[in-house]
Amino acid sequence: MPLTPRPSRVAVAAVVGALLFGGGCSSVVAGVPAADPAPQPTEGPGSDPVAWVDKVCGAVLTYTTPALSAPDFAGRLDLPTIKQRLSDYLGSTVTGLQQSQAQLGAVGRSPVSGGDETATTISDGLKKLEGDVGGAKAKVDAANPNDIASFQAALTEAEKSLNEVSAPDAIGNIKASPRLDKAAGQAANCQKLQSLAPPG
Repeated sequence: MPLTPRPSRVAVAAVVGALLFGGGCSSVVAGVPAADPAPQPTEGPGSDPVAWVDKVCGAVLTYTTPALSAPDFAGRLDLPTIKQRLSDYLGSTVTGLQQSQAQLGAVGRSPVSGGDETATTISDGLKKLEGDVGGAKAKVDAANPNDIASFQAALTEAEKSLNEVSAPDAIGNIKASPRLDKAAGQAANCQKLQSLAPPG
């Protein structure tokens, strides 16, 4: 009798990202605080740390949207449909990860020491995650939906691979730097990422 196996929910852990600092200084003339008359730089030292970290968090948000949009396996679906939905989901997650990396590469120089290294660490983590998710997608794409037993085995293997994936812990990077944490607390995209983080 034909039996359609239901894959377990396969979801990429979207451990969200955030970062960066705060603070700036004003110049003092004759003991009276005064604003710097020069235009504020758009990147690097002297630029707005909140704006910079907001871009970093926004870049990471780009991949969390497709990663959190798990495929719908409700109802009686045939195996080719299950395969296609899962492949599409993993493919959109890979695309989101690629876009996140591109956006991180365009945030400009950090206003605060250590920020550039933090952004690079996150980008490297996203690159590894892209490879892991891409590998799981390859397993799904190679599965034969006409062979129920081997297809179920392929889905199980893909799920196992994804369960072993670790996403960049950008939130942990923020907490390690009071200046990064302070700026992230004022950045809308970082607050949204924080809300997506698992409790604990």
